[in-house]
Amino acid sequence: MDLTELQTKAKECTLCSLHTSRVIPVFSKGNSKAKIMICGMCPGTDENSPDNVHRLPFVGRSGKHLDEILSDVSLTLQDVYITNVVKCFLKPGIRLKDEWINNCIPYLICQISIIKPKIIIALGTDAGRALLNKSISTSLASMRNKLHSFNNMCNVIVTYHPSYFLRAGGRSHKHYQRILDDLNYAKKIIST
Repeated sequence: MDLTELQTKAKECTLCSLHTSRVIPVFSKGNSKAKIMICGMCPGTDENSPDNVHRLPFVGRSGKHLDEILSDVSLTLQDVYITNVVKCFLKPGIRLKDEWINNCIPYLICQISIIKPKIIIALGTDAGRALLNKSISTSLASMRNKLHSFNNMCNVIVTYHPSYFLRAGGRSHKHYQRILDDLNYAKKIIST
């Protein structure tokens, strides 16, 4: 199966209740040959809009801030492949249920097996928890600053979601350097 066939399959998916809130399925953007995969939680309101004709993830405020973060570490969309754990829209403020993750994770595993990234950067607690199969009580702090393995396929770094910084100052946030350090660490790993 290639990425186009996988995207079509995801677009037609009705395995869980999230498909009923989906205006459009949101799959990926970036370079399918990239060694760095960036994985968020799920599409937001901007991504689920009919205006998002290309069905791209991270097109709203968090996406624009992710673009700034990537720029700050000299990465572009040619250097990364961006997707989400869950492909369907979830209203802001609702925590991902394990059933939704379990229904969508096969799409992500297939993406990983096709892309073959050297490292995945999980943005936020929920994405990290899903990729590392951790309990709902697992904190970002307990996953961050460690190199993890995803199904013996590649390494995973868990870091902050761009929305965390947007809520309190963006680039001037007191922890902003931490996400830059995490992305620079990922760059170092792919260069070895």
